[in-house]
Amino acid sequence: MREIPKPPVSRIKLLFKKTSLTLLLIVFIASAIMIVLNFYTIRTLSAARAYINGESQYSKGQKDASAHLINYITLENNEDYAAFERDISVPAGDHTARVALSSNPNKELAKKGFLQGKNHPADIDDLVWLFSNFQHLPMFQKVIGIWTEGDVMVNKLHLIGKQAREQITGGKMSAAEKKQLVLAINNISADLTIKEQAFSDTLGVICRSINLYVFIGNVFITLVILGSSLSYAGIMLNNLVRSQQKVVEQNDSLQLINSGLDKFVFNVTHDLRSPLIALMGLISLIDDESDPVQVKAYINMMKDSLEKQDRFINEMLLFIQSKNSGLVKKECYLLSIIDNVIAQNHYGVGGKKIQIYKEVEKNRIDSDALKLQVILNNLVSNAIKYSDPDKERQWVKVKTYEMNGSAVIEVEDNGLGIRKNDQERIFDKFYMSGSNKKSSGIGLYLVKDAVTQMEGKITVQSEPGLYSKFIISIPL
Repeated sequence: MREIPKPPVSRIKLLFKKTSLTLLLIVFIASAIMIVLNFYTIRTLSAARAYINGESQYSKGQKDASAHLINYITLENNEDYAAFERDISVPAGDHTARVALSSNPNKELAKKGFLQGKNHPADIDDLVWLFSNFQHLPMFQKVIGIWTEGDVMVNKLHLIGKQAREQITGGKMSAAEKKQLVLAINNISADLTIKEQAFSDTLGVICRSINLYVFIGNVFITLVILGSSLSYAGIMLNNLVRSQQKVVEQNDSLQLINSGLDKFVFNVTHDLRSPLIALMGLISLIDDESDPVQVKAYINMMKDSLEKQDRFINEMLLFIQSKNSGLVKKECYLLSIIDNVIAQNHYGVGGKKIQIYKEVEKNRIDSDALKLQVILNNLVSNAIKYSDPDKERQWVKVKTYEMNGSAVIEVEDNGLGIRKNDQERIFDKFYMSGSNKKSSGIGLYLVKDAVTQMEGKITVQSEPGLYSKFIISIPL
């Protein structure tokens, strides 16, 4: 009986599963990268903003310090000099932070310097982080270079202030010297303004570059996520379509199986009932018959009917066993199988013995012994069943040999033969020729099915009234 097919896990299904997991992993990784990228982008931009804000405090401290120093030189008021020292400490604090982070980094000293430079306490960690991680990049090195040049100018301004303090305290500064110092202070302040503007502009370029790169990165990652999501959706849709197709195919297959089962049951029921109906009719005739000779004839007819039914049942059992056993390849010997078949079928027909010959050139093969038994038993029994009683010598020949990498089995007889029109259909299930009264139509179907399961081929050669030869080729 044909088994209901079970949906196997195909290579394509496994490939789809792996691809789906890969796409989900890509989406997860891309999303994680986007989150990390945006986090550090926000931190970088926040730190750059803090540096620009610190630059404004730097610039304000330097300008206030310059104004107070000019007032001190002009008016010689000690309060102006104290204000100068207070304001000049703002850019000096940033100088301390830069030096602390540049060589033998001292983050604690750098934090104190940034706080002295009037940077917001919440920005201190970002200021230290940005300098520590970006100081070797070309663009940030340019920022540090501008900052260093500004610190040199601030230090020069601080030295001018200390020089003016000493001269004014000692009463040794003339009006011309005051005028010269004021001019020097103004020049330094003007140069510092340029440096401070360059510092802010360079940081602005860095921020815009970061924004551009992050935008490109986000677009790329978004496209990756979108593409992966669409691919995943496509695979899921494709899987759904394939699943629906599989259901449809299985449904069609089940319908074919059900149809085949209906036909099988019908044929089996018909072939089982026919001998029983014949028996019932013969029994009725025996009840009304008083002639012993005729009764004996009826009994022989009943015996033939029972033998036909027994053969049919045996064929059905072989059919079921063959279909359910699958292919079991192991070492087997053709001579032993042939001898068993001959022992089962070596009997006379019409009072004459049928001679069975065997020519075993190929004996040992790796194959399915049960299926070989089914093949040979059906072919030999058919040869005997359809022997020609009008011929003086009736024979069956079983021959085995190897050819072209295959084991070849021939079963030949000199029986009634097979008509040309029937030769193409004799392997169909339940097929019987019009004149065939002895067959159930299942034997040669079993032979063909067993040969097919062993990936072999079977052909038939026959001339009505002369001979029949079945040739089976099984790959070794």
